[in-house]
Order: sequence, then C-alpha cells, then structure tokens
Amino acid sequence: MENIIEFLKYLALGLIQGITEPLPISSSGHMVILDSIFGEVISSAAMNNFQIIVNFASLLAIIFFYRKLLKELISGSIDYVFKKDQSKKPKFLYIVYVLIASIPAGIVGIIIKIYDLDTFFTNILVVGICLFITGLLLLYIHSIAKDATREEVTLKDGILMGSAQVIGLLPGISRSGVTSSFGVSNRLSLISALRFSFMMYIPASFGAFLIGIYDLIKEGTSSIGYFPGYIGAFFASLFGTYFAISLFFKLVKNKNLKYFSFYCITLSIIVLILISFGVF
Repeated sequence: MENIIEFLKYLALGLIQGITEPLPISSSGHMVILDSIFGEVISSAAMNNFQIIVNFASLLAIIFFYRKLLKELISGSIDYVFKKDQSKKPKFLYIVYVLIASIPAGIVGIIIKIYDLDTFFTNILVVGICLFITGLLLLYIHSIAKDATREEVTLKDGILMGSAQVIGLLPGISRSGVTSSFGVSNRLSLISALRFSFMMYIPASFGAFLIGIYDLIKEGTSSIGYFPGYIGAFFASLFGTYFAISLFFKLVKNKNLKYFSFYCITLSIIVLILISFGVF
C-alpha cells in the first residue's frame, strides 16, 4: 500500500510537470510546490535527475506536436544548403536563430550544473516570488500583444529571447512566458513568439537530457530513487504535455493569456502567505 501511494505521488508530479511545461506558469515552480506539499517525496539530490526524465518526456511530446513544422524546417534547410534553393533560406535561418537563442541558457545551465548553484535558488520562497514576477510578465504581454503583428523571426528576436531564457532557469519564472515577452516587446506576434519559444526548448531540453544521462552513468542507479515512479512520471508527463500544448494554443487564439497571469499571481500570494505562517 505504501508503494502504491508513493507511485501515485510520482505520477502526480509527472502529470503536473507535463501539464505545466507548455503553459506559461512555470513547471519547475509547480514541481517545487507539489513536492513541498507531499513532504519531499523526491530528495533534493534526486530531484534534478527526476526533472530531466520528465522534461525529456515533455520534449518528445513537443516534438510530436510540432512534427510537421520541424519536418518543413529540416527539409527546407537541407534544400537550401545542398540544393541552393534560395526560397528555403528562411527555413534555414529559423533553425540558425533557434540554435543561437539556445546558447546563453546552455552556457549558464552548464555553469549552474558544475557548481551546484541551483541549490541556492531551488526553494519554495524563490518560487513564490518568481511566480508573482511571471504573473506581471503575462499581464505585460497581454497589454502589448495587440500591437505586435510581425510574423517573421529575426536574429534580434533570437538574441533577445535566448537571453530571456536564462531568466527562465529560475523556478517560478515561466520559460515560455519570459521568452515570449521579450519577443512580443520586439513586435513579434504572440503566436510566433510562443512557437519560437517552444523551438528553443528542443535543443535546451535535449542538451539537459544528455547531461543528465552522463550524471546517471557517473553516479549509478542509486541516484535515481524509486524507479517505478520515474517510469510512471515519464508517461504522465508525456501525455500531460501533449494535451496541455494543444489546449494552450486554442486559449491563446481566444486571447485568454491574462487568466494565466491571474493564476500565477494568486498562487504566488497563497505560497507566500503559507510560508509566512510556517506551513512551508
């Protein structure tokens, strides 16, 4: 019975991560909150590996969701490079901009990993504060999105959104929210900014997964924890992400982004109140 309860907790963590990953409400922040409610089901030492596993599941779901776009970008880039088809140059440049945008967070992520800096900011107080910041960012996007109509992503967009992705490494800061806010502030349409943000997620998540695999090999399976829970959380995250990203773009088209802002601000206030009363 105890193992079943533990498995269900892992399942809940994976599902929450999966659902919140594509939504602009910070999946990492929700993971910290839920784990605090459960009484640290996953030790701080194993949490990083757990997040890598469930994030990889989200990566697979996002790749599947964007399979048509990715196929067009890859085939177009091949035609441009090898067949000199100039009409496919925008596809090639799009991939180049995605890779450039992935560099800042990749470098900072490696530094954080080497020096274990995440131990200083992966806590419930930081999450509470950063969720409030995320809520304000989403309100900002909502207020300026109507004036952002440009569809084509530029190098400047890639640099701005790539720099913003570094901020998104903080738990409680929505990666998609902060990156798209930088894009929209540069007059890139919200849909285009969000699509580019998810494309940025692919190399970043894949790089984190490779580092995680290296750590698992180096540390051994003892660093994993409850293995059946990891399997359940992986599939919960996989299906949760695909469902959430499908729903999210329908909501964005209906201009419902402000409700995510209200949610983040409300959750932030609740978390900070509970901290002040010593619940967390």
